[in-house]
Amino acid sequence: MRLILGGLMAVALCPVATRADDLEPASPPPAHATPADAVRGYREAVAERDPAKLGRAFQPSAIAYRLDGGTITAIYQAQWKARMARTAEPSTSAMTIERIDAGRTTALVRLRSLEDGRPLVDYVLLARLSGGWRIVATLGQPEAGESPASTAGVAAVVDDKLAADRAWDAERLGATLDPRALVTSVEDGEFVAASVAEWRARYQDRRKSSSGATFEVTSRVMEARGDVGMARWSFRSESGEWTDRALMVRTASGWRMLALLFVKEAPL
Repeated sequence: MRLILGGLMAVALCPVATRADDLEPASPPPAHATPADAVRGYREAVAERDPAKLGRAFQPSAIAYRLDGGTITAIYQAQWKARMARTAEPSTSAMTIERIDAGRTTALVRLRSLEDGRPLVDYVLLARLSGGWRIVATLGQPEAGESPASTAGVAAVVDDKLAADRAWDAERLGATLDPRALVTSVEDGEFVAASVAEWRARYQDRRKSSSGATFEVTSRVMEARGDVGMARWSFRSESGEWTDRALMVRTASGWRMLALLFVKEAPL
């Protein structure tokens, strides 16, 4: 009897063997394969108040800008995730994708929704990074209607940017960008960003050895709603095909780029 009890106790105290499958970490959620997938992730994050989904949809340094009553506000990821835990979060209806302008590496999207009962237009700038498509900036305005005059203002900024490139004109470049803007790109799947001051310095350096860039604009897409808008322009130079995409806002000083993203690729 003692031998039987001893054997039973030994079995009870012996640790259960762990299967190799139990030691494997859970598979991460799939990367967003298209710009629309990333936007849907954004929509789900807001609807479900899910900070993890928000983090998967947005690049970590992304800023969400909002223009309301002539005032631009900005929220970064840590703020937004914390705000999701509070009941003061504005009530937002399901987002509808109204337009997508996409290439292989960058994209622009126009969204429509209702926030606290007011129609909201949201422009979204995206990049395809090593971990899939991510949102790198958004710019929204409530009750923003279509405006040909605003679209003309966006077009004028693009014209000024191209003129700055053709002369490496640092002052003219600076006048097209809001002071808080970042000039960004994608290199080997990584997101690269620099300040307006840094880009002005680069134009000044280029001006020392070159009178300006030579290129041919191949296509342009631009639109605006109220005091916010988006633009994409593509051009061909000796170094290849390039595409720039930007979010635009009307400030007290005129229209400016609030986010600029450029890559070496032709539009689709």
